[in-house]
Amino acid sequence: MVWLVIVAILLVAIGPVLYVIPSKRDKQLTALRTRARASGLTIHINHLPNLNAKGRDKVSAGGKKRQAKIKCTAYTLAFSRPLPDAPVWHLARSEKDNILIAGWGRIGIIHGISIADRDYWNTVGGIVATLPGACIAVRATPDDLSWQGLEHLDGESIERVVADIKDGLRKIIELHTQIDIERQLSRSDT
Repeated sequence: MVWLVIVAILLVAIGPVLYVIPSKRDKQLTALRTRARASGLTIHINHLPNLNAKGRDKVSAGGKKRQAKIKCTAYTLAFSRPLPDAPVWHLARSEKDNILIAGWGRIGIIHGISIADRDYWNTVGGIVATLPGACIAVRATPDDLSWQGLEHLDGESIERVVADIKDGLRKIIELHTQIDIERQLSRSDT
C-alpha cells in the first residue's frame, strides 16, 4: 500500500512536467519555422475556408450554419517593392468548388488577371503543384506571396522543405514582376 501511495505522489509531481515537454512534432515545427524565418519568410497562423467541406461540416446537428475552416500556417515572402499591377488571387486545394486549375479553386475574387488566361494559370498551376509540405493554399497580393499549409515534412529535410517553398514563391514573384513591368510600360507608352 505504501508503494502505491509513493507511485501516486510521483505521478502527481512528475505528470505536469512531462506534459510541458515538447513532443517530437513540436520540435520539428520549431526547427522548420526557425529555418524559414532565417531564410527571410515570415510566419503566422490563419484559418482558410474549407472548399472540400462535407455537409456535416457546414451545418451543426442542431441545424445551425457553420463556417467550415482549416487552421494552417502561412509562410510569406514579401516583394522587394510593391507590384500594384500584378495579379491578386487566393487559391486553395479543391475538388469541386470554384475550380480554376486542376485540383485548385479560388477563394474570393481575382484581380488583375482574367480567369480565361490559360497560359498564366497553367504556369501558376505548374509552380503550385511543386510546392511541398502539405500546401493547401497560395495567396498573391501586391505586396507579398504566401504558402499556406499544414507543415508536413513528408520525409524531407527541413532545409529542403523551406528551400522548395521559397523557390516556388520566387517563381511566382518573378512571373508577377514581369507582368507588373509590362503593364507599367504599356501604360507609359500611351
